[in-house]
Amino acid sequence: MPRAIPRRRLLAALAALPVSACAGGPGAGIWRRHDPASRRRVDHRVWQVFLDRNTRDWPDGITRVDYARVSTTDRELLDAYIREQEAVPVPSLSRRAQLAFWLNLHNALVVRLILSRPLVRSPDDIEAGGLFSRGPWRRPLATVAGRSVSLEGIRREVLAPVFRDPRWHYALCDGTLGAPSLSRRAYGGDDLDRRLEDAAIDYIGHPRAVDPAPQRPGTVRLNALWRRHMADFGGGIEGVFASIDLYAEPELRTALRAMPAVLWMDDRRLNDIRA
Repeated sequence: MPRAIPRRRLLAALAALPVSACAGGPGAGIWRRHDPASRRRVDHRVWQVFLDRNTRDWPDGITRVDYARVSTTDRELLDAYIREQEAVPVPSLSRRAQLAFWLNLHNALVVRLILSRPLVRSPDDIEAGGLFSRGPWRRPLATVAGRSVSLEGIRREVLAPVFRDPRWHYALCDGTLGAPSLSRRAYGGDDLDRRLEDAAIDYIGHPRAVDPAPQRPGTVRLNALWRRHMADFGGGIEGVFASIDLYAEPELRTALRAMPAVLWMDDRRLNDIRA
Protein backbone atom coordinates (compact mmCIF):
# COMPACT_ATOMS: atom_id res chain seq x y z
CA MET A 1 0.00 0.00 0.00
CA PRO A 2 1.26 3.54 -0.72
CA ARG A 3 2.43 5.24 2.41
CA ALA A 4 0.78 8.46 3.50
CA ILE A 5 2.83 11.60 2.96
CA PRO A 6 2.96 13.89 6.02
CA ARG A 7 1.44 17.16 4.88
CA ARG A 8 3.94 19.41 6.68
CA ARG A 9 6.89 17.50 5.27
CA LEU A 10 5.44 17.59 1.77
CA LEU A 11 4.86 21.33 1.77
CA ALA A 12 8.31 22.06 3.19
CA ALA A 13 9.99 19.92 0.53
CA LEU A 14 8.00 21.41 -2.33
CA ALA A 15 8.62 24.95 -1.14
CA ALA A 16 12.36 24.22 -1.04
CA LEU A 17 12.41 23.29 -4.72
CA PRO A 18 13.27 26.34 -6.84
CA VAL A 19 10.48 25.78 -9.32
CA SER A 20 10.85 27.46 -12.70
CA ALA A 21 9.60 31.02 -12.82
CA CYS A 22 9.50 31.32 -16.59
CA ALA A 23 6.58 33.44 -17.70
CA GLY A 24 6.90 32.69 -21.41
CA GLY A 25 4.10 34.62 -23.06
CA PRO A 26 1.74 37.57 -22.97
CA GLY A 27 -0.85 35.77 -20.90
CA ALA A 28 1.31 35.34 -17.81
CA GLY A 29 0.24 38.61 -16.17
CA ILE A 30 -3.48 37.97 -16.39
CA TRP A 31 -3.12 34.39 -15.15
CA ARG A 32 -1.59 35.64 -11.89
CA ARG A 33 -4.81 37.49 -11.08
CA HIS A 34 -7.26 35.72 -8.78
CA ASP A 35 -9.86 36.40 -6.10
CA PRO A 36 -8.91 34.71 -2.82
CA ALA A 37 -12.40 35.32 -1.42
CA SER A 38 -14.20 33.90 -4.45
CA ARG A 39 -16.71 31.11 -3.94
CA ARG A 40 -17.44 30.79 -7.64
CA ARG A 41 -17.59 27.16 -8.74
CA VAL A 42 -16.80 26.02 -12.26
CA ASP A 43 -19.15 23.37 -13.58
CA HIS A 44 -17.18 20.31 -14.77
CA ARG A 45 -20.13 17.89 -14.87
CA VAL A 46 -20.16 17.60 -18.67
CA TRP A 47 -16.50 16.58 -18.65
CA GLN A 48 -17.35 14.00 -15.98
CA VAL A 49 -20.10 12.54 -18.16
CA PHE A 50 -17.64 12.24 -21.05
CA LEU A 51 -15.08 10.50 -18.83
CA ASP A 52 -17.66 8.08 -17.43
CA ARG A 53 -18.73 7.03 -20.91
CA ASN A 54 -15.41 6.85 -22.72
CA THR A 55 -12.59 5.91 -20.35
CA ARG A 56 -11.70 2.55 -18.80
CA ASP A 57 -9.48 1.34 -15.98
CA TRP A 58 -6.93 -1.14 -17.37
CA PRO A 59 -5.18 -4.03 -15.57
CA ASP A 60 -1.78 -2.40 -16.11
CA GLY A 61 -2.88 0.63 -14.07
CA ILE A 62 -3.03 3.04 -17.02
CA THR A 63 -6.38 4.57 -17.92
CA ARG A 64 -7.41 4.03 -21.53
CA VAL A 65 -9.71 6.07 -23.76
CA ASP A 66 -12.03 4.32 -26.21
CA TYR A 67 -11.42 6.87 -28.95
CA ALA A 68 -12.91 4.81 -31.78
CA ARG A 69 -16.25 4.45 -30.02
CA VAL A 70 -16.75 8.02 -28.86
CA SER A 71 -20.21 8.85 -30.18
CA THR A 72 -21.18 11.94 -32.12
CA THR A 73 -23.22 13.01 -29.10
CA ASP A 74 -20.22 12.73 -26.81
CA ARG A 75 -18.01 14.64 -29.26
CA GLU A 76 -20.60 17.40 -29.18
CA LEU A 77 -20.64 17.24 -25.38
CA LEU A 78 -16.87 17.65 -25.32
CA ASP A 79 -17.05 20.62 -27.67
CA ALA A 80 -19.77 22.17 -25.51
CA TYR A 81 -17.71 21.66 -22.35
CA ILE A 82 -14.67 23.37 -23.86
CA ARG A 83 -16.82 26.29 -25.05
CA GLU A 84 -18.19 26.63 -21.52
CA GLN A 85 -14.68 26.70 -20.10
CA GLU A 86 -13.60 29.34 -22.62
CA ALA A 87 -16.33 31.60 -21.20
CA VAL A 88 -15.20 31.22 -17.58
CA PRO A 89 -13.86 34.48 -16.05
CA VAL A 90 -10.69 32.83 -14.79
CA PRO A 91 -9.21 35.86 -12.94
CA SER A 92 -12.34 35.96 -10.76
CA LEU A 93 -11.73 32.45 -9.39
CA SER A 94 -9.83 31.36 -6.30
CA ARG A 95 -6.42 29.80 -6.85
CA ARG A 96 -7.74 26.33 -6.07
CA ALA A 97 -10.61 26.67 -8.53
CA GLN A 98 -8.21 28.03 -11.16
CA LEU A 99 -5.90 25.05 -10.86
CA ALA A 100 -8.80 22.60 -11.22
CA PHE A 101 -9.99 24.62 -14.23
CA TRP A 102 -6.63 24.40 -16.03
CA LEU A 103 -6.11 20.70 -15.30
CA ASN A 104 -9.54 19.77 -16.67
CA LEU A 105 -9.26 22.06 -19.68
CA HIS A 106 -5.81 20.75 -20.61
CA ASN A 107 -6.93 17.13 -20.49
CA ALA A 108 -10.16 17.83 -22.39
CA LEU A 109 -8.21 19.63 -25.12
CA VAL A 110 -5.84 16.66 -25.45
CA VAL A 111 -8.75 14.26 -25.91
CA ARG A 112 -10.47 16.51 -28.46
CA LEU A 113 -7.23 16.95 -30.38
CA ILE A 114 -6.74 13.20 -30.65
CA LEU A 115 -10.36 12.68 -31.71
CA SER A 116 -9.74 15.12 -34.55
CA ARG A 117 -6.99 12.85 -35.95
CA PRO A 118 -8.41 9.32 -36.30
CA LEU A 119 -5.97 6.42 -36.55
CA VAL A 120 -3.04 8.39 -35.13
CA ARG A 121 -0.61 6.15 -33.25
CA SER A 122 0.85 8.87 -31.03
CA PRO A 123 -0.14 12.45 -30.23
CA ASP A 124 3.39 13.38 -31.31
CA ASP A 125 2.38 12.47 -34.87
CA ILE A 126 -0.31 15.15 -34.95
CA GLU A 127 1.39 17.91 -36.89
CA ALA A 128 0.27 21.12 -38.56
CA GLY A 129 3.51 22.01 -40.33
CA GLY A 130 5.70 25.06 -39.79
CA LEU A 131 6.11 25.90 -36.12
CA PHE A 132 4.17 22.78 -35.15
CA SER A 133 6.27 20.25 -37.02
CA ARG A 134 7.29 18.49 -33.80
CA GLY A 135 3.75 17.87 -32.67
CA PRO A 136 0.68 19.82 -31.63
CA TRP A 137 1.88 21.08 -28.27
CA ARG A 138 2.28 24.75 -29.23
CA ARG A 139 -0.78 24.87 -31.43
CA PRO A 140 -3.53 27.26 -30.18
CA LEU A 141 -6.47 25.09 -29.18
CA ALA A 142 -8.75 27.37 -27.16
CA THR A 143 -9.34 30.99 -26.19
CA VAL A 144 -9.48 31.84 -22.48
CA ALA A 145 -9.99 35.37 -21.15
CA GLY A 146 -9.51 36.62 -24.70
CA ARG A 147 -6.14 34.91 -25.14
CA SER A 148 -5.21 31.91 -27.27
CA VAL A 149 -3.87 29.00 -25.27
CA SER A 150 -1.96 25.89 -26.28
CA LEU A 151 -1.13 22.76 -24.33
CA GLU A 152 2.47 23.88 -23.83
CA GLY A 153 1.24 27.37 -22.98
CA ILE A 154 -0.94 25.99 -20.19
CA ARG A 155 2.14 24.31 -18.70
CA ARG A 156 4.68 27.05 -19.28
CA GLU A 157 2.70 30.30 -19.13
CA VAL A 158 0.16 29.37 -16.47
CA LEU A 159 0.94 26.38 -14.28
CA ALA A 160 4.72 26.70 -13.92
CA PRO A 161 4.92 30.41 -13.02
CA VAL A 162 1.63 30.69 -11.10
CA PHE A 163 1.21 27.36 -9.28
CA ARG A 164 4.64 26.74 -7.82
CA ASP A 165 3.95 23.11 -6.96
CA PRO A 166 5.24 20.51 -9.44
CA ARG A 167 2.57 17.99 -8.45
CA TRP A 168 0.36 19.43 -11.19
CA HIS A 169 2.52 17.53 -13.69
CA TYR A 170 1.06 14.27 -12.39
CA ALA A 171 -2.50 15.48 -13.06
CA LEU A 172 -1.90 16.30 -16.74
CA CYS A 173 -2.27 13.63 -19.40
CA ASP A 174 -0.71 14.17 -22.83
CA GLY A 175 -2.54 11.23 -24.40
CA THR A 176 0.33 8.73 -24.22
CA LEU A 177 0.86 5.52 -22.28
CA GLY A 178 4.03 6.86 -20.67
CA ALA A 179 2.38 9.98 -19.26
CA PRO A 180 0.36 10.27 -16.06
CA SER A 181 -3.03 8.67 -16.61
CA LEU A 182 -6.06 10.65 -17.62
CA SER A 183 -8.02 10.99 -14.39
CA ARG A 184 -11.43 9.38 -14.61
CA ARG A 185 -12.73 11.97 -12.17
CA ALA A 186 -12.93 15.63 -13.12
CA TYR A 187 -10.83 17.80 -10.83
CA GLY A 188 -12.58 20.09 -8.38
CA GLY A 189 -11.38 22.61 -5.85
CA ASP A 190 -12.58 20.94 -2.66
CA ASP A 191 -10.30 17.89 -2.62
CA LEU A 192 -7.67 19.06 -5.07
CA ASP A 193 -4.68 18.76 -2.74
CA ARG A 194 -5.52 15.14 -1.92
CA ARG A 195 -6.06 14.39 -5.59
CA LEU A 196 -2.63 15.81 -6.52
CA GLU A 197 -0.97 13.66 -3.87
CA ASP A 198 -2.82 10.58 -5.11
CA ALA A 199 -1.80 11.35 -8.70
CA ALA A 200 1.85 11.66 -7.65
CA ILE A 201 1.75 8.42 -5.65
CA ASP A 202 0.06 6.50 -8.48
CA TYR A 203 2.48 7.71 -11.16
CA ILE A 204 5.74 7.39 -9.23
CA GLY A 205 4.71 3.93 -8.03
CA HIS A 206 4.27 2.65 -11.60
CA PRO A 207 7.21 1.15 -13.56
CA ARG A 208 6.50 3.36 -16.60
CA ALA A 209 7.59 6.30 -14.41
CA VAL A 210 10.36 4.88 -12.23
CA ASP A 211 12.13 1.54 -12.68
CA PRO A 212 15.18 0.74 -10.50
CA ALA A 213 16.55 -1.41 -13.36
CA PRO A 214 17.97 -4.22 -11.18
CA GLN A 215 19.56 -5.81 -14.26
CA ARG A 216 21.90 -2.79 -14.39
CA PRO A 217 23.21 -2.04 -10.89
CA GLY A 218 23.86 1.60 -10.16
CA THR A 219 21.21 2.82 -12.60
CA VAL A 220 17.57 3.86 -12.51
CA ARG A 221 15.16 4.28 -15.41
CA LEU A 222 13.09 7.45 -15.23
CA ASN A 223 10.35 8.66 -17.48
CA ALA A 224 11.41 11.47 -19.77
CA LEU A 225 8.65 13.64 -18.28
CA TRP A 226 11.22 14.71 -15.67
CA ARG A 227 13.84 15.44 -18.31
CA ARG A 228 11.42 17.60 -20.33
CA HIS A 229 10.28 19.54 -17.26
CA MET A 230 13.36 19.39 -15.04
CA ALA A 231 13.24 23.14 -14.40
CA ASP A 232 10.02 22.61 -12.44
CA PHE A 233 11.75 20.08 -10.18
CA GLY A 234 14.71 22.20 -9.13
CA GLY A 235 16.61 22.34 -12.41
CA GLY A 236 18.75 19.24 -11.90
CA ILE A 237 18.55 15.52 -11.30
CA GLU A 238 19.01 16.05 -7.55
CA GLY A 239 15.73 17.98 -7.46
CA VAL A 240 14.00 15.27 -9.47
CA PHE A 241 15.23 12.61 -7.05
CA ALA A 242 14.12 14.72 -4.07
CA SER A 243 10.64 15.10 -5.53
CA ILE A 244 10.33 11.38 -6.26
CA ASP A 245 11.64 10.57 -2.78
CA LEU A 246 8.51 12.15 -1.26
CA TYR A 247 6.35 9.38 -2.70
CA ALA A 248 8.75 6.45 -3.15
CA GLU A 249 8.73 3.18 -1.23
CA PRO A 250 11.75 2.60 1.07
CA GLU A 251 13.67 0.41 -1.38
CA LEU A 252 13.44 3.00 -4.15
CA ARG A 253 14.30 5.85 -1.78
CA THR A 254 17.47 4.04 -0.78
CA ALA A 255 18.40 3.49 -4.42
CA LEU A 256 17.86 7.15 -5.32
CA ARG A 257 19.91 8.44 -2.40
CA ALA A 258 22.89 6.58 -3.87
CA MET A 259 22.59 8.96 -6.87
CA PRO A 260 22.40 6.27 -9.57
CA ALA A 261 22.99 6.96 -13.23
CA VAL A 262 19.76 7.78 -15.06
CA LEU A 263 18.47 5.99 -18.14
CA TRP A 264 15.58 7.86 -19.73
CA MET A 265 12.50 6.06 -21.03
CA ASP A 266 9.04 6.91 -22.34
CA ASP A 267 6.18 5.18 -24.10
CA ARG A 268 4.74 7.64 -26.60
CA ARG A 269 2.04 5.33 -27.92
CA LEU A 270 -1.51 6.61 -27.78
CA ASN A 271 -3.44 5.76 -24.60
CA ASP A 272 -6.08 4.06 -26.70
CA ILE A 273 -8.09 1.14 -25.41
CA ARG A 274 -6.68 -0.93 -28.30
CA ALA A 275 -3.02 -0.04 -27.78
